[in-house]
Amino acid sequence: MKKIWIIIGFSILPMVMSGCSTVSVNQDYDTSVDFSSIRSVAWLPTKQQVAPKAITFAQKNPLMAKRIQNAITEQLKLKGISTRQPGLVDAFVTYHYSTKRVLQTDPVSTTFGFGVFGGHGGVMFNTSPDLYEYEEGRLVIDIINRNNQLVWRGISPSRLVEQSTPNETTKVVNKVVSAILEQYPPKP
Repeated sequence: MKKIWIIIGFSILPMVMSGCSTVSVNQDYDTSVDFSSIRSVAWLPTKQQVAPKAITFAQKNPLMAKRIQNAITEQLKLKGISTRQPGLVDAFVTYHYSTKRVLQTDPVSTTFGFGVFGGHGGVMFNTSPDLYEYEEGRLVIDIINRNNQLVWRGISPSRLVEQSTPNETTKVVNKVVSAILEQYPPKP
């Protein structure tokens, strides 16, 4: 009996650990830029945006776009960077959000069972591959200098989906944006 509980424990452990995942992020930046000189930003004007444009996303998903913009503004504010109207600002900020369909296989299923037949007992594990399709999201936050050159980019392959309540959706967006901008300014 003790052996069965050990098998169950090792079978369930990967499922429990996968629920404790963090937001995956990465960054790229121009190493010649002095990021400490960027103290104020403005939202990149629509005519300077490249596809996929933030304005296009905002037209299709106004509530989610507002959450993303508010989260970016708040995170920059926490770093001492003010968001102003275009004019005499140090840089511009914008974001891109896109999704793509991804096909993935799961080579080992986590299905297991117990059985008793004719006085004999056993444990069964199902190892047939599962194939499933899902949408992978990608939130990109860009800092662009006054010469319209990209100087910093943070990326998270996190799908932003609406949760059961608006507050929960806002929490998810805040978590992803916070994780991306945690890398800004880059450490030398």
